Amino acid sequence: MSAAKRTYSSPLRDEAARRTRTTIRDAAATLFERSGYVSTTVKQIAAEAGVAVRTVFTAFPEGKAQLFREALDAAVTGDAADADLSAPGSPRSRSPRASGAAAAVIDQVVGYGAAMLERAGGLLITSIESSGADPDMLRFAEDDARATAENARTLAEGLHRSGWLRTDVTVDHAADVLYTLSSPQVHALLRRDCGWDVDRYRTWLADTLRTTLLR
Repeated sequence: MSAAKRTYSSPLRDEAARRTRTTIRDAAATLFERSGYVSTTVKQIAAEAGVAVRTVFTAFPEGKAQLFREALDAAVTGDAADADLSAPGSPRSRSPRASGAAAAVIDQVVGYGAAMLERAGGLLITSIESSGADPDMLRFAEDDARATAENARTLAEGLHRSGWLRTDVTVDHAADVLYTLSSPQVHALLRRDCGWDVDRYRTWLADTLRTTLLR
């Protein structure tokens, strides 16, 4: 009788593989933002990460689309290091003139949204700019736009139910304003093209939403 084949898992080996995946993923994110999705090749990603092309495909057998998806997921999710950027009530996430429960909700939403766009905005813009040339990027861009619109609608309905919207602002109008002003496109225009720092962007967005939408 032959002995059953034993499997062996080394924590050190598993950790090394995880670090390699993270290195490749981060290298891909950097290149996607710098050069665009379509122009970036797996060979360039391997060189940026300091690994062989074969290693990239071993870690990400689906290639660039899988790399982009995991890079975007990691950026959207973030980690504890971002807690101070988005924490409700922190001085950096609260408009200096904001007061009241409705304003606090706006400040909280802006704080979390700004933190996410600081992490993932570059990749979201990459998907938008590449959507006309690549079906995977079109899907990513459409999925994000749909999720953003749904979140805007949910917030607008909540503000309406609480009686916090201005009397001349409908739920549809509020949802459109929230969807547009909180978009990665506006974030990129102000942060990247106009050179605003994140505090100025966040304060402007909170003040504008509060003035435009709230009683």
